[in-house]
Amino acid sequence: MAETAVSLLFDHLVKLLSEETTILKNVHKEVEGIKDQLSLINSYIRDAEKKQQKDAVKEWLNSLRNVAFRMEDVVDHYLLKVAERGQRDGAFGVVTEVKEKFKTVTHRHDIASEIKHVRETLDSLCSLRKGLGLQLSASAPNHATLRLDAYFVEESQLVGIDRKKRELTNWLTEKEGPVKVVVGPGGIGKTAIVKNVYNMQEQVSLQKKGTSYFEFCAWITMSGPQVDDHNMLIIRQIIENILEKDPGASATLQKETTAIHSLIRKVREYLKDKRYLIVFDDVHSSKFWNVIKHALTPNRSKSSKVIITTRDENVAKFIGSDDVYKVEPLSQSDALKLFCHKVFQSEKVENPELNALSQEFVEKSDGVPVAIVTFAGLLATTSKTTTKWRMVLNKLDSLLQRNSLFDSMKEVMLESYHDLPSHLKRCFLYFGIFPEGYSISCMRLVRLWVAEGFVEKRDDTSMEELAKEYLTELIRRCLVHLSRVDFDGRPKSCHVYDLMHKLIARICEEQMFCQVMKDKTAPSSSNSNLDSSLPRRLSIIKSWDAAAMKRAEKWEKVRSCFVFDDAKKWLVTKELFSSFELLSQLDLSNARLDNLPKKVGNLFNLKYLSLRNTNIKSIPESIGNLERLQTLDLKRTQVDVLPKKIKNLVKLRHLLAYFIYNQNSGLDRLQGVKVNEGLKNLTSLQKLSFLDASDGSVIEELKQLEKLRKLGIIKLREEYGEELCKVIEKMDHLCSLSIGAMGNDDGNHGMLQLKSIRNPPSSLQRLYLYGRLERLPSWISKVPNLIRLCLRWSILKEDPLPYLKDLSELSYLEFYDAYGGDELHFKNGWLKRLKVLCLESLPKLKTIKIDEGAIPLLAELKIGKCHEMVKVPRDIQNLTSLQKLYLYDMHEQYINRMVDTQSEDYKIINKIPLVEYSKDDHFSLY
Repeated sequence: MAETAVSLLFDHLVKLLSEETTILKNVHKEVEGIKDQLSLINSYIRDAEKKQQKDAVKEWLNSLRNVAFRMEDVVDHYLLKVAERGQRDGAFGVVTEVKEKFKTVTHRHDIASEIKHVRETLDSLCSLRKGLGLQLSASAPNHATLRLDAYFVEESQLVGIDRKKRELTNWLTEKEGPVKVVVGPGGIGKTAIVKNVYNMQEQVSLQKKGTSYFEFCAWITMSGPQVDDHNMLIIRQIIENILEKDPGASATLQKETTAIHSLIRKVREYLKDKRYLIVFDDVHSSKFWNVIKHALTPNRSKSSKVIITTRDENVAKFIGSDDVYKVEPLSQSDALKLFCHKVFQSEKVENPELNALSQEFVEKSDGVPVAIVTFAGLLATTSKTTTKWRMVLNKLDSLLQRNSLFDSMKEVMLESYHDLPSHLKRCFLYFGIFPEGYSISCMRLVRLWVAEGFVEKRDDTSMEELAKEYLTELIRRCLVHLSRVDFDGRPKSCHVYDLMHKLIARICEEQMFCQVMKDKTAPSSSNSNLDSSLPRRLSIIKSWDAAAMKRAEKWEKVRSCFVFDDAKKWLVTKELFSSFELLSQLDLSNARLDNLPKKVGNLFNLKYLSLRNTNIKSIPESIGNLERLQTLDLKRTQVDVLPKKIKNLVKLRHLLAYFIYNQNSGLDRLQGVKVNEGLKNLTSLQKLSFLDASDGSVIEELKQLEKLRKLGIIKLREEYGEELCKVIEKMDHLCSLSIGAMGNDDGNHGMLQLKSIRNPPSSLQRLYLYGRLERLPSWISKVPNLIRLCLRWSILKEDPLPYLKDLSELSYLEFYDAYGGDELHFKNGWLKRLKVLCLESLPKLKTIKIDEGAIPLLAELKIGKCHEMVKVPRDIQNLTSLQKLYLYDMHEQYINRMVDTQSEDYKIINKIPLVEYSKDDHFSLY
């Protein structure tokens, strides 16, 4: 498999050696020599991985992996035990510095010895490379043969595509839209659908019957290396199609020429007066269009059409086509029909037990046709008994690896993976760490990628923003799929198809990218897997008991550890932290964890620590030793105070901490975290939420946190409001701001004094104000990029809409106990981008007026606990884009009008596509 984890590891190591040149100055010459060797050998890895069937080559690759791991260990040990320790302790004077050099002399000797050994090993492997006949990296393999099944599929074998075929056929007869891009992941059926429609059009064209035929049709298969010189091949394919269907054109088209512009001119001349249909199937790169478009300048009066199939949404973006058709997986019923047709030659199964198993196989396929057909092909030659089928289902993971029937399917599904650049391959393989079917928070993924060192440093872009671009790219390439999106389309969580996950997990295991522990038996310390080749990432799906954990004494090679077993209490022992000497990422989210041992402070290499949704109540002082820590995630823990030594964490980028301890109360249900000292030292912070500001001294320290992009504050006292305003004005990068007032002892919500801001941060996109306001601060209307605004417990007497009407980017607006009037009036031209409107607990609100032309893009309207509203507002009919109306906990008279089929309210509501009503529903506050 080309450029898998061996080359990815080498890329990472070369990058690491380059970045740490300053710290590694004492061993600089030796390290530079190794870096040069790694770069040279890396050029031959692609050829080696194509020849892995040879035992000698496979052993050579394994040796490379081990030596790369060893060099990574050398660097980390040097940083941990020599360089950074000297930097920390040397600050106390010359005597201390001399003492530290004496203390580290053993480490220095060991490291120098290991570097020498690594260089000798690399020299030996370089020599072996010549004997193995390895060549410099060649182009990626041609996958054209993988498309034959899709190319020759019969219409009778196509299931669940009637609507897709109809839409595509209708488009062919339309006047507008000369280019359509058909997008979908590998094996989803893009080629099969388009080829079926194309065949029908080509047949009509050849018969020249009717008025809707095309005068010329061509199918160009694009699989294989798509580099700049590939354009000449494409043009020649078009010419070959012309000559095959119109031999009379040979006089002009077959003249010898090697200039691509001459060929383009000939094709252009031939096509200019014809109505043509040309399909470019399986486009990997959009660059070809810069050249090919000149040969296909359409004659609009002829309504010529071009169809492009691709796995990459960037192709449509590059070409400039808004006409994108996404091919989605088959529905469960259609997938089952296809499966049964292939296995039983019918649409249903008489045996109920086999029918149930058939559905299980279909679920494993995720509705991907190539997977369904492959499973069916395997079962068609298996005895049709529940015992045999269940055996196949249980052994599916191993069958994917060794059964040749799956080879074609795997190549089709992984073709997009082969096309990824190395930095995206690392990110994609990371999904193998998580359990199958796991939906991953996008922000969690972003922070982990940054901590892992997967993201490059750029002066003009934060690493987190760049990591989001990586994720967006994987989504556009149809390798990663969205599980949940925000109101503005931002990805919130994502996943990979179950079958793709199995393929990723297999690559991760083969290439030692990570090791997944699914049973309760821990390997003994003598296990060969615990040597230098142990995977750097450990994913624990099942917890071990104390005895098993104690046997796992040496885990010093592990850099990342994840725990996904929340079924029972996770045993975090002192031995565990002693073993993880070089641990960089520790994610214990959702584990049943009650305390964090002081030994955590010995993990000097730690960059990411998540204790989210655990029972942790306090953090030990030793946390201050983790000077490389970038993320500390304490969300939904009961930690309310951070130790004073938190001030040492100068590289901390994300400090996330809150606990909701009463789901039914008001503002005081949210508990933040107190930082009693040293907040001003955390100058690398980008996200800080929620900070308990009951002690006003922290407001002054916030002035030093100039890189903050997200700030959440609770328990702000009224007297500190103006001081906070001055701080906010200086936060040039702030994107999200949440401020909650200190409540009174009698349960009333506190006052927010925020009117003194004159120049709010122009980057601000999300604003959440929780507390009483005398009036809506005027500066809110001056925030040009505000997307989301939430006001809670504001109890405004004056209608706030006139102050918000000109917010051109506002997409989400929420009022919760925020307005004391009886009417809200949206006038024509107001809030043109608003998509979601939430109105809850407005005790005096009787009606909503919506003029024609007001809030034209509103798609969701949520109304709850507005007990004075007894009629459905007639003006809802003016919301032409409304898709969902949510109603809950409304007056009984309101509900009666809504369900009475004779009432005007019923007639109005019945025009709305979806109405959801629940007396118990409520908005999530945070």
